[in-house]
Amino acid sequence: SKSVALPLAAALAEAAGAHLAVTVIAPKTYIPYSFMGSSYVGAMANDLDKRTTTAAEALAAEATEAIRKRGLTGHAAVQHALLEEASSQAVRSARASDLIVVDRPAAVLDMKALVLEEALFRSGHPVLVASPDAPPVGTFERIMIAWDGSQHAARAVADTLALFPGVAHADIVVVLGEKPLEKMLPGADLAHHLACKGVETRLVELQAGGQPVGRLLDEHAKGNGADLIVMGGFGHSRLREFIFGGVTVSLTQSASRPLLMAY
Repeated sequence: SKSVALPLAAALAEAAGAHLAVTVIAPKTYIPYSFMGSSYVGAMANDLDKRTTTAAEALAAEATEAIRKRGLTGHAAVQHALLEEASSQAVRSARASDLIVVDRPAAVLDMKALVLEEALFRSGHPVLVASPDAPPVGTFERIMIAWDGSQHAARAVADTLALFPGVAHADIVVVLGEKPLEKMLPGADLAHHLACKGVETRLVELQAGGQPVGRLLDEHAKGNGADLIVMGGFGHSRLREFIFGGVTVSLTQSASRPLLMAY
């Protein structure tokens, strides 16, 4: 399928003069052992693998052409293995990088979601989730920080400022009534810290009021002209996020702006 992460990553690399490494994952079909119909199922799996590999190689060729046209240094490769192995290989390679850009997942357990989680938890780097609703840009000037005072959110803010020195304005958004904030670093302290770095800040407090917090944050970002949403990844356990849903899951699947997360 068409990648929106590729043009975003290419635009960012061009603006920063960075090396662009593209990995396209072509997962092999897993066939559990069966006494019945193994040859028939095997033929179907081989056909699916061929079509998956062909599509992945076409996307890798598109990436190679984008690198050439923009005059970038970089390369594109295809990882064809079982999904878990291919994701692990891709993330190991991505550890020698500054930022990982991925496509937006459509559901909690689809392939893109599994790759996103592997990158977020095992790469040691921030992850930028591309949004099909936003044009690819080379930098971000106005950001919206979903602030809960956690170490994950603090890491995401620090990574954003390091990666995008052109950030000039930040809305620090605290959602009241969504989680206890008494023991967290207040948003006012973060605002002071960013102001010392020359970033114009605005502290915004929103009432959850029973609304989905992910939608509330996204609407604020869209309505106030943010180029980028910044947040810590998976404030609750992954199991709880999966069962009950959560802000992270909601925004990774529906944010109208690129979403930068760190863990």
